[in-house]
Amino acid sequence: MAGKRFTVRSRDIRWKEGRVKTKRSRPRPPPKPNLTLDLVVAGVASLLAAGVVFCLAFTLSVSHGVPLYLGYAVVLGGVGVACLTLGPQDRGGRMIAGAIGLLWLIGSAGLFAARADIVIPAQRHTTVARPVVIDKVED
Repeated sequence: MAGKRFTVRSRDIRWKEGRVKTKRSRPRPPPKPNLTLDLVVAGVASLLAAGVVFCLAFTLSVSHGVPLYLGYAVVLGGVGVACLTLGPQDRGGRMIAGAIGLLWLIGSAGLFAARADIVIPAQRHTTVARPVVIDKVED
């Protein structure tokens, strides 16, 4: 037979089975917020949102005849309000919502001022599509 597995006699009196307990260090304070990084992230996020909204407004204008400035203003206004209410309430979330609001004002005013110059021709197809007939060739 084999010998004893644990010899408590050879251990220290304070020894206990289980994990080794280590001293806990103080939790580190969170890193200081970086204003430049927050501004860059807010700018990129708001420009991306405004670009997507402009594409949606353009699609609304072509398909339904909604003026471009009106579609842009309504959709981006909704995105800005949703960002402010549903997004995080920290400094970064408020900066993104503020940048979207700024782009909403500038973009809506710019599109409204240029509404006479924006002409999207209607796509009127004058030719009738001819049916394609495929003849089967037998071997």
